[in-house]
Amino acid sequence: MKFNWINKATTILLSSILVGGVVITTVPTFTTQAQAYNNEDAPISYQVFKDDENSVKQIVKKASPKVQQQLNAAFFKRMEQKPVNAYGTYADFSDVMHVLSTHAVSELGRNGQVTPTFKQDYRAMLAVYDQFKGRLDTDYQNAVNNDIDDADQQIAENNVDSDSIGYLGDDFIQYFETNIRPDKVTGVPSVQSKITKLTAKKTSSKKYVKVSGTVKLGKKANYAQIKTYKGTRYAKLNGAHRFSQKLYAPKAKKVSATIGYYSHGHFSRVTATKSVHVK
Repeated sequence: MKFNWINKATTILLSSILVGGVVITTVPTFTTQAQAYNNEDAPISYQVFKDDENSVKQIVKKASPKVQQQLNAAFFKRMEQKPVNAYGTYADFSDVMHVLSTHAVSELGRNGQVTPTFKQDYRAMLAVYDQFKGRLDTDYQNAVNNDIDDADQQIAENNVDSDSIGYLGDDFIQYFETNIRPDKVTGVPSVQSKITKLTAKKTSSKKYVKVSGTVKLGKKANYAQIKTYKGTRYAKLNGAHRFSQKLYAPKAKKVSATIGYYSHGHFSRVTATKSVHVK
């Protein structure tokens, strides 16, 4: 049986082709698929990572609202901070499939009835598989295709066993983490360290100035060097790369700050100096 909900609008069309008595399920391309190659532990280029990330982002946008809430901008931002963690064991892309399969199962009716929200997440599962399937061993592809065949048959009968959806997600994750586990991502653009925000405000007493800032780091740093007409002070960066310091400087008109690494009395800057007027 053909499923109308897997047709033109989604660009995912499951077709069953009878070849020598064997039913082969094919999943045409939903997104731009990275070129297939036998990588396993081989490095992956940053360009391939970005293709994978952007494709998966587009897939998630077509998933259910609950999935989009979980796989949000913050999720992909963390992925971009360390691309190699998107692949291999406990990979970010594995998390995507896990979230999709979990939510798909949760949206089935009490007796396994297919719902519109289930369809959204199931289509997204197939699209994620389609993005990476060319990099899986043939035996692994066949195993996942068999899972899809089983799920499709149950969907056609409107009586889906939640385990069949779970098996599909789990098998993809296992094979993905076995076949695609690069030791590094090459060509990652270097991040330029800079102070992204700097403020200086007088306190109610007018004798002190509170200096606060936020930093983007591409190199190791632990302190902000803050200068006023009264001299130089240092403020420690916290885990969120922010700093704050209250300085005695009743006549201060301007404050400058530089970020760097401070150790044993020596300060090595990693950013340019940024200045602001005291408000």
